[in-house]
Amino acid sequence: MPFIVAVLVAVIVLAQALTLWRSYQATWSLASISAENVLNTIAANIERNLSIIDLSVRGAVDAFSANGVKDLAPELRRVVLFDRAASAQYLGQLVILDRNGDVIEASGSRQPHQINLADRDYFRAQVNGQAGLYVSAPFRSRLRDNDPSIALSRRISGPDGSFEGVVLAALRLAFFQSLLDTVNLGPESAISITRTDGTIIVRSPSTDDTGNSGLNVATSPVFQRMILRPGEPFSERSQLDGIDRHYLHTIIGEFPLLLSVGISPAAAMAEWTESALISSALTVAMCMLLIVLVRALRLALMRSQEVEAQLKILAVTDELTGLPNRRAFDLALGSEMRRAARNRSSLAVLLIDVDHFKRINDRFGHAVGDVVLARIAREISRCIRRPGDFAARYGGEEFVAILPATEAGGASFLAERMRLTIASMEPCPGEPSLAKVTVSIGVAATLAQPSSSGAELVTWADRALYEAKGAGRNRVACYREDERATPMSSSRMPSGS
Repeated sequence: MPFIVAVLVAVIVLAQALTLWRSYQATWSLASISAENVLNTIAANIERNLSIIDLSVRGAVDAFSANGVKDLAPELRRVVLFDRAASAQYLGQLVILDRNGDVIEASGSRQPHQINLADRDYFRAQVNGQAGLYVSAPFRSRLRDNDPSIALSRRISGPDGSFEGVVLAALRLAFFQSLLDTVNLGPESAISITRTDGTIIVRSPSTDDTGNSGLNVATSPVFQRMILRPGEPFSERSQLDGIDRHYLHTIIGEFPLLLSVGISPAAAMAEWTESALISSALTVAMCMLLIVLVRALRLALMRSQEVEAQLKILAVTDELTGLPNRRAFDLALGSEMRRAARNRSSLAVLLIDVDHFKRINDRFGHAVGDVVLARIAREISRCIRRPGDFAARYGGEEFVAILPATEAGGASFLAERMRLTIASMEPCPGEPSLAKVTVSIGVAATLAQPSSSGAELVTWADRALYEAKGAGRNRVACYREDERATPMSSSRMPSGS
């Protein structure tokens, strides 16, 4: 009997030990996956924004280097130089410096600041050689009330390769801090953005109330391991706060920036440790404890799946308008075309373009333009009411709609109603001088066949849109398959507008 009890106790202890070990692995895996998801999401966000800013810098360099630009009138020269300038909440001015470091042009300013920036590293790096895109160390901006910032700069070279100046875009550190502040990886976790030379851009939590900006950690064991073994997770004690952490890290795109996420194993596993101690001391309650652990793991897995589902939604959603994006439209069009071919039913596409949208941006600014696009998207969504109908932002000032089981006549009627609705709306409540915005709409419909192509249907709609714009804009044009010899037919119902 004692032997049986001993064996039974041994079996229970072994089973309990095996269960606890497996739960330990699952909990740690979940914490690691959550940290990796945060790492990838923030890295993608930063890379996307820096790439957009770099495009603006490149555009200004190309424009400044073009023949005749320097001889243009100041107002026209600024339009040419900064036509491609990005607009963002945390982006400062796009600035052009001459070979001496003096500010000669600045976006959003008719009179450039009388400031010399030759002492800045983003200027010196371009003077000393072909640095390409240079991401500066943190600094306090002289152009923005000492606001902590970094700069992205590119060299302006003459025809003979000589140094002519620098184009730079300043980005406030508040942009990075706002991203890091949204992250909660648990107690004692840390996340930082560091230049590859060891200079910290920003860190959360901060040990000096400034995000540790400008602090160089090139000699620290944590940074050395990240540089020597890129992308390889490891555990190390932080030199800044003395906390042991498990680190995940990655280089942000092609930029010389290193993003790292550190989670504390002790904090991440605190709940498991407590559960293990209780279950070991109270073997009688082991079964109940196992149920609780299984339930906790299931809830944690569900949360992870919810986060993954939200990320998938974000990947196919346009941030400005809330509508699905081009990628989502392409998927939906292919699916609807196959369904229509199976059912031998009609399928229509509307291609909607905001008339003279560039003029709105040039006159009222990108912020007003964004409001106009968002309000147009809202009106389009209100017009597209059936459960199977689908509206998306196609790109820039273009929108698109898919209308299953809809022939050309019905699609044209809906397009005209949409045109009238948009023409009668208030484009921007905060800008009374912008009284009206109109759209041109191209309509295409087909009786789907197994050989039908969604891309071809979009091409037809685009031709119809071209016809509508060529006929004066603020109207609807329809492409009909049975009228290919004269493919477009424009229509503009009486509207009083």
